[in-house]
Amino acid sequence: MEPLTLSKAEILAVLPAGALFVTGLIQLLTDLADPNKTSRQEKTHLAMIGATGALVALASLFVQGTAASTGELYAGAMTDDLFGRLGAGVIIVTSLFCTLMAGGYLSSSGNNRAEFHALVSFSAGAMVLLCQSTNLVSMFVAIETLSLAVYVLAGFFRQQKAASEGAFKYFVMGAFSSGFLLLGMAIIYGLSGASLSFSAIAAAGASDDALFAVGALLVLIGFAFKVGVVPFHSWVPDVYQGAPTLAVGWMAVAVKASSFFALCRFLYHTGGGAYMDQILIALSIVTMILGNLAALNQQSLKRMLAYSGIAHSGYLMIPLIVALSGDDILIGASLPFYLCAYAGTTLAAFGVLTALSKATDKDQLGDLNGLAKSRPLLALGFTVALISLAGIPLTAGFIGKLMIFRDAIGAGFVQLAVIGILTSLVSVYYYLRPIVAMWFRDPRSSFDLIPAPWGVQFTVGACGIATIVFGIFPDWLVELSRISVETILG
Repeated sequence: MEPLTLSKAEILAVLPAGALFVTGLIQLLTDLADPNKTSRQEKTHLAMIGATGALVALASLFVQGTAASTGELYAGAMTDDLFGRLGAGVIIVTSLFCTLMAGGYLSSSGNNRAEFHALVSFSAGAMVLLCQSTNLVSMFVAIETLSLAVYVLAGFFRQQKAASEGAFKYFVMGAFSSGFLLLGMAIIYGLSGASLSFSAIAAAGASDDALFAVGALLVLIGFAFKVGVVPFHSWVPDVYQGAPTLAVGWMAVAVKASSFFALCRFLYHTGGGAYMDQILIALSIVTMILGNLAALNQQSLKRMLAYSGIAHSGYLMIPLIVALSGDDILIGASLPFYLCAYAGTTLAAFGVLTALSKATDKDQLGDLNGLAKSRPLLALGFTVALISLAGIPLTAGFIGKLMIFRDAIGAGFVQLAVIGILTSLVSVYYYLRPIVAMWFRDPRSSFDLIPAPWGVQFTVGACGIATIVFGIFPDWLVELSRISVETILG
């Protein structure tokens, strides 16, 4: 038997995820070894360790240089291409910002424990591996690893009944979705001649089999639960409202981004079987319509952003539909670019809600009244995030939607693009409501922000500036996204 050896490319490929896993372990061990039992309000070193680990992981993405792809690694379990690196970059930057915001937010409720910081690092590492997965087993293991960490984050404030209830719902629905996912993978595995890697599955030529379409549909359902696609969305509003605000921000960005990067790779390689494009069209349309309509009259900001996130999942399915239509050129860079834009805007939005959440989460629309008069920079950051989510020009969100709808029209899906545009117009109403409350209404009471809010202010400011910069000068990110997609389209 030949000795087990690892190539240089394989070692470099796991460096980002490895750095995040090691960071989580260091955070736990540092807390256990604290001889003075530092109070929960003073554990600033946990955030610093997390930020350092995220920066190391981010730097390790560039070690491979500009190579488009290193091919299949670890016997086809993963790869290290530009598409995976771009997805990993979104996850790592998100973990960096969440770590910077965590200290003051957790201290305000007496929950500044190492477990929260470590769970963010562990789940981030699993999400990075998910973006790089090219194998059914590695994809499933990565999904389950990140899910277990996020379940705990959702119910981290154990003293709050809503958090425990939301975490339980999330766990039950997550376990349910894992069953669909595993069954679908088993069917595909059997039909493809016991093949695990996506490329081998595609080469087996089983995609024309009706049973293969059933397996691919079950895999799609498993991912649809994770990203909140209608009709698999019922858990999203309740979990978002009950979970800690910072955990919701992490879930809204990182889980959605990593899941779409993984689903994108799976469908591009396997084709999804018969009728997959029609199924995606139906899911996209109903998700865009229901998500936006349900968000219209929400008084809870977290529930509003939950339904907004559901609607954005509908938009994100359009690039998958275009890709499966057979015209690879038209897919362009719309999906990765949109995910990058969505990550920045959503982080800024939840950053503001995090700043307002002291001891108990404040997420009612009236809690924003008059924010611009006392905290103009936070109000400005939230405004930029909301107009970007609405797709208003001069923001990254507008460029992302423009690219998606342009691709849909170019591929002949005019009706789908029209529905997307109309639902985007509907969304302007509920995105304007918080803006009106912040700038044109008198405050109900003084704003008592979380202590040491510099991390929140930095996150909101950086994400707001990036949203505007990529809305005015999107060429660099568009080109990077386009090249990354080409690496998996072959």
